[in-house]
Amino acid sequence: MDALETLTLFIVSDSTGETAEHVALAAISQFDTDFSKIVRYRYVEGSGKIDEVVSRAAAVPSIVVCTLVDRQTRSVFAEKTAAAGIPFVDLLGPMVDALEMRLGRKPLQAPGLLRKLDEDYFQKIKAVEFAIQCDDGRSTESLPEADLVILGVSRTGKTPLSMYIANKGFKAANIPLIPEVDPPEIIRKVPSSKIVGLIISAERLIQIRQERLRLLGLEPSASAYATRERVDRELQAATDYLKSLGARIYDVTDRAVEETAQEILDFLRAR
Repeated sequence: MDALETLTLFIVSDSTGETAEHVALAAISQFDTDFSKIVRYRYVEGSGKIDEVVSRAAAVPSIVVCTLVDRQTRSVFAEKTAAAGIPFVDLLGPMVDALEMRLGRKPLQAPGLLRKLDEDYFQKIKAVEFAIQCDDGRSTESLPEADLVILGVSRTGKTPLSMYIANKGFKAANIPLIPEVDPPEIIRKVPSSKIVGLIISAERLIQIRQERLRLLGLEPSASAYATRERVDRELQAATDYLKSLGARIYDVTDRAVEETAQEILDFLRAR
């Protein structure tokens, strides 16, 4: 039997051990074979498991691969495996040491930080997918899952605001308020702490809507969409409805999306 085919791989990590296992498997793939067995030690803290790993690894042809952020634990591990004649691969240590020397600062030595970054990334992906799904009043049945429900009349910037907030990891839905259309009744089942309303000055909204109509190749004066009477009616109806919900109201007149988003994010994080 090929000697490589009898190898047992011991994975030791203070986190999930996925990094160590992936690197080891990538390396062994270069030999057109596989480990006969993989033994995993996950979420190892301190040196309590070292003797057990060394004892088991010494009993069979083996390689020990570790991703341990604690320098002292790595050092003890390296010494004991060396004394037992066991090949020991420290994947994190040399890189952390090089960064420490180059950056001139001490490492955090906190396990699981990469996994946390991955979790944060996937949370953002889910939030963006949710914002797309619940854009402009769609999928209202998903509102109970939202971290934030944004309400406002047309052209107050609901979509860019919800996407900006989603990119920070919060699930945001947005719904237009139209006087002739009753808002979904499910909104009243959403806690008021999760609802924000956007208002804007009538003059600025008229200007925005006129520009929008021109972009569509339409004459603004030929549509009630940008008239003062229509805009005043929409804004008044929206304000009354938002107050009835107990929603937080933000005036977005001449404000960048980022400004409003930051205020809302501060509120969400403080809840």
